Amino acid sequence: MKKILIGAALVSMVMTASAEPLRTLFTRENQLPEKGQLELGAFANTHQYPNLSGYTESIYARYGLFGNLAAYAFAPYHQTRVKNGFGANLSGIGDIGLGFEVLPYEDIFKFPYIMPHLEIRFPTGDQDKGYGSGDVSILGGVTLGTKTWECVDWALDITGAHLTTNDPLLKNDTIIVSGSIVWNLDEQFALVTEVSGSDQTYAAGHPVTFEGGMVYKPIENLLIGIYGGKTQHTDESWNGTVKVAYSF
Repeated sequence: MKKILIGAALVSMVMTASAEPLRTLFTRENQLPEKGQLELGAFANTHQYPNLSGYTESIYARYGLFGNLAAYAFAPYHQTRVKNGFGANLSGIGDIGLGFEVLPYEDIFKFPYIMPHLEIRFPTGDQDKGYGSGDVSILGGVTLGTKTWECVDWALDITGAHLTTNDPLLKNDTIIVSGSIVWNLDEQFALVTEVSGSDQTYAAGHPVTFEGGMVYKPIENLLIGIYGGKTQHTDESWNGTVKVAYSF
């Protein structure tokens, strides 16, 4: 169960003038809501394992406090469905989070950019079910991004995380390093490739998550994203995420 939560934490690092919703899952794009602008979205995520399936549905909101500062909040709901009589099905709310993103530097043409971020997760989830840490978790980091060939966006994120695991075999404090490439085929459609790993140690080694996806904007400010991948050095078979978001 703890491995499900660690994997979900990597993927959820969850969570723009006419700003656009974020297209990446692991890094931050320099697309903040303007002052007074609101972005609403939802995620549906699954992690599949040999003996069980984990599902998370999350809703989130981002709000522009200033031109270069935004706040966001999210609330996840978890479900665990067992296979082959392995235990019992579970469901419940997870740890609710509140975060801030700031854009202190951006070139006049928007690239390159530097984007620090801070997130606090509150112990609202059921610790006995594995849906909550039982303590406050803090994640803080920075994304560095740039563009090449006028159509490819690159980003690197380094985040330090204090995630209470309640597992003596896992570390509470960990470093997460993530990278993203977004290939803009046109103004409406883009392909996304991402990788994220941490210094957390499982029996088989450090977890590394690979994701690939596509993002489509049928109308201005509406985003639909589909992603899929796998976390190495865990017993995860595969994972998938669907995201829908709209900026007002």
